[in-house]
Parts: sequence; C-alpha cells; structure tokens
Amino acid sequence: MRRISCIIIGLLFVFSGFVKAVDPVGTGLIFSEYFNAFGLHFPGSFGLVAGVMLSTLEFLLGVMLLLDFRKNLTAWGTFLLMSFFTVLTLFLALFNPVSDCGCFGEAIKLSNWETFIKNIIFWPFTLFLFIGRNRTAPLAREWVEYLVGALFALFAAGISFYSYRHLPLMEFMAFRAGNNVAEILDNARNDPGITFETELVYSKNGREALFSIDDLPDSTWTFVDSRTREISSGIRHKITDFTVRDEEGRNVGDSLLAIKPAALVLLVTTEQRLNNKTLDPVKPLLAECINGERPFYVISSVAPSVILSALEQAGLQMPVYYADIKTLLTMIRSTPGLMVLQDGVVNAKYAWRDFPSSEEWIRLINTDPELVVAQSRIHNRLRIEILALTVFLLIFLLRKGFWFSRRHM
Repeated sequence: MRRISCIIIGLLFVFSGFVKAVDPVGTGLIFSEYFNAFGLHFPGSFGLVAGVMLSTLEFLLGVMLLLDFRKNLTAWGTFLLMSFFTVLTLFLALFNPVSDCGCFGEAIKLSNWETFIKNIIFWPFTLFLFIGRNRTAPLAREWVEYLVGALFALFAAGISFYSYRHLPLMEFMAFRAGNNVAEILDNARNDPGITFETELVYSKNGREALFSIDDLPDSTWTFVDSRTREISSGIRHKITDFTVRDEEGRNVGDSLLAIKPAALVLLVTTEQRLNNKTLDPVKPLLAECINGERPFYVISSVAPSVILSALEQAGLQMPVYYADIKTLLTMIRSTPGLMVLQDGVVNAKYAWRDFPSSEEWIRLINTDPELVVAQSRIHNRLRIEILALTVFLLIFLLRKGFWFSRRHM
C-alpha cells in the first residue's frame, strides 16, 4: 500500500506543482486573494514569491515520492501539507472567502467543496506514507538523494522563472493563442453559469469604500483593489465578461473583439515598466500598422494621466481604452504585453521582452491566421510534452538505476 501511495501522491504533487510553476503570475494572484480574504496586507511581490515556493515544494515532494528518496522527510512533508490544506479547504467550503482554492492553478477549476472532497480522498494515502516512512532502506546515499532533489527543485524554479520573464509555458486562460474569445463569451452568456460580482475598492481621505463596476466614484477617489465573489453556482466558465471602457466610460469590449483585420493590442497593468526600454520596440510596429491601415490600440489599468503621459513622452499616438487589472492579467501575464486579435480570435501573444520586430509583424499578418495559431499550439504542445517526457524518463531511469545498484551491492 505504501508503494501505491507513493505513486498516487507523487503524481498528484508533480502535476499540482507543475501547473502552478508554468503560471507563476496566476499563482501569485491566487495567493494575493487569500491574503486579502484573511485581512493580510503584503506587497504584491510576496504572493508571487509564495506561489513559486509552493509550486517548487509540491513538485519536489512529488518527484522524491516517485523516486522513493528521503522517505522520512517526504512523508512528513506530504502529510503535513495535505493535512493543512484539508483543514484550510474545509474552512473555505464553509465560509467561502475565495471562490477558487487554486490547487491546480488555472488548469482545473474546482469549487471549494469539490476541493475539500478531493483532499479527503487523497489524505489517507499521505497517512499510509507517514506510517510506513521508516520501513524500507534508502535507495541511495544521503548526499546523492539531496543532490537529485536540489536539481529537480532548480528545474521547477527555473520553469517559474522562465514563465515569469516571458509568458506561461502552458496557458489555460480564455485568451490563449488560438481561442475565439468572442465565441467563448457568447457561450458563457447563453449558458447558465456561476455568477460573480466584482467590487472595486476606492479610498478617499483615509476611508475605503466599495463600488460596483457600473457605479464608479469621481476622480477624487483613488483605486485600491478589486474583489470578486461568487454569488450563485452553476457551470464554471473561463470568462463571463469582457468590460473595456473608452475615455467616456462606454463599454467597447464587444466592439474591439469584432474588429475584422488583425489588430495589435498593447496591454499595460503597471506604470513601473512604462519606459523607453519597453515602449521603443512599439514604434516601428505602430508605423507599420499606420502604413497598412491596421488597428493598434492600448488597453490599460493604470491612471489615464499616467498612461497618456507615458505614450506622449515615447512619441506614440494611439487610442487608449481602460479595463481593471484582473481583466488584463487574464488576457496576458506580461506587463506590458502585446496581443494580436482578429475577429475575436487571439492569433499571437508576446511578453515585452519578446516583442516582434516590424519584419516579424509583416510576416505574421501575411500568413494565414489559422496556420499561425496552429504553429503556435504545436510548438507549445511539443515543448510541454518534451519537458514532461524528460522529467518522467529521468525519474524512471534514476529509480531503476539506484534500485539495480542496491540489489547488486
């Protein structure tokens, strides 16, 4: 039973850690929701760091279980971690401070009760591991097991680092390349689903107040945060709303998705990276869009005065629209980032470090959009399959190699 438990919990932890590691920004947002729900006020980067640490720990524990390394340490780690999250998810199920536990990142969405039941099912396997933690001999020398564990931990942290600096290696959001967002929105609006309510927190003279999206305060108030809570159950859609407003406050989200020619969209969620390093590569792209009479616009969550001033200083003149930060981070994890939208379909996405050159943009718009999307999906799928195959092949070879050497010592 112990060996079966090692495989089951090992695979569970590897999967859970991996899907969090490929989207560190999303995992950090989930942690930030937890902190806000429990009244803990940490810097925004703290959620990101906590998310990377948890994903690395889960991945490492899963690998060590599959290798059967450091039996006592991994048994303690998995038992305590699963016990903690079982108690936590019971609290979430009873009081619903957040609508999604985030245990599988954006890959698999579970309600709080579903998550609690899942933990109840898997918790006994961690108990079996804990009880039998000292019943078998080590497979390898202690320093070898620690070294292998450290290498796999670096591998998981490296995935998070790459995905943070660029875009997630594997994306599960509604705005991933190839998705028809307009169609997804129509399906969500026509089908019964989970209903959420978004409340915006503004402050004035040291006092905070809640406002709805349709009833925003005047300019004397300062935006602080946004909170989303579930108010009715049903089908859990990837996206249920796409609210983007122009300078007069009109919702133009559906109109932007309906634009037929390929449009470049610059997405900005923070003013910290609005500088020459990130905006200079946009200039030749804007010139090509003007020459080719193709749309190029900005969607921003920063204050209008800030984004307009930054664009003016960079010599960029283009339409600017506004959305809340959660909408933009659903669209792209990089800030700033570029997205190619055509008739509601996401053709391509770029982190600011990977903005295309004007030549690449010309080549992109002259290529069949379906071919562009297919190539992107095939490339990403191959990358993930190679990573997964490499990890499990290494685990298998290490496991068999150490087992064989121990049998013939």
